[in-house]
Amino acid sequence: MTDIIVFSLSLSGLLFLIFNTILFFTNKEIRKKTGKIFLTYLLSLCVVEITCHIIGFLSYGNNFFISHFYFYFQLLYISLLYRKLILNNLIKSVILVILLIQTIILGVLYSTDPNSFWVFNNYEIISISLILITYALYYIFSNLSTEHRYFNFSIGLILYFACSVAIFSVGNLELVLCKDPYIDIWIFNVIFFIIFQFFILKEYLFLRSKDN
Repeated sequence: MTDIIVFSLSLSGLLFLIFNTILFFTNKEIRKKTGKIFLTYLLSLCVVEITCHIIGFLSYGNNFFISHFYFYFQLLYISLLYRKLILNNLIKSVILVILLIQTIILGVLYSTDPNSFWVFNNYEIISISLILITYALYYIFSNLSTEHRYFNFSIGLILYFACSVAIFSVGNLELVLCKDPYIDIWIFNVIFFIIFQFFILKEYLFLRSKDN
């Protein structure tokens, strides 16, 4: 029963993501304001999430390897996005260096231990989540004097990845929050993904309001 609830919520999150992506792509003015990086980010997430759901539906439990593409695409596109948004040249360089170092580390990890590609990688998830949370926090606090683009996106990102850090810091696939009633702790990650999509929708509405 829990698996059905989690899959249903996960599917809802996917549909929300697709809905947001369509909104951003079909509004010409919004496309100009967001740029190619963010649009490519949304599109890549759609592809990864759709693939993950299809594999998960056809062969339950065999889609864990998709998480590597999911988190690396998050690292790649969000790093490039904040590198573009942040004005400090030193921070821009740091973001690029961290992206390069993290890419090398992950490449070495999977090349030396190919079997780890087929399971969740706690280092990958936690390190990427913390990196992106740091970028989002820096961007918000360095622009508090005025409301900027990507504030809603950044807030949603912080909430979602903070949830990921909490879950993957303490658990594995068998961990449950409580046994009676049975609540799978992973359901919270799905819920926070939906919340993340809500903030992306708020970002779209904010950008659209600037056209009026």
